[in-house]
Amino acid sequence: RNICEDIVFELAEPTIKEAFGKCVQQGASRIIVSPYFLSPGRHWKQDIPSLAAEASKEHSNVAYIVTAPLGLHELMVDIMNDRIKYCLRHVAGDADECAVCAGTGKCHLYS
Repeated sequence: RNICEDIVFELAEPTIKEAFGKCVQQGASRIIVSPYFLSPGRHWKQDIPSLAAEASKEHSNVAYIVTAPLGLHELMVDIMNDRIKYCLRHVAGDADECAVCAGTGKCHLYS
């Protein structure tokens, strides 16, 4: 099983086209485009499928799929609850800052 992971952001590099090509160069025979979104907006409905289709033109022997955004998954509520509970434990002094907040000074109660 050959897995090529590349993170693509809207206004940053690599582009979807570049990441698609990089994965193919590494031997991928199938590309999975998995949008890191909480809801299915315009990017998921139009932009990403269009960019993936354009990228695939150079690699017609490679299949691809654009998956649903994360927010549609039932476990997202569990993940959000875990984050909220951890942050509340931190501000109560019962847990260290999480990796996301560490050193930012943002993880505290505002009043």
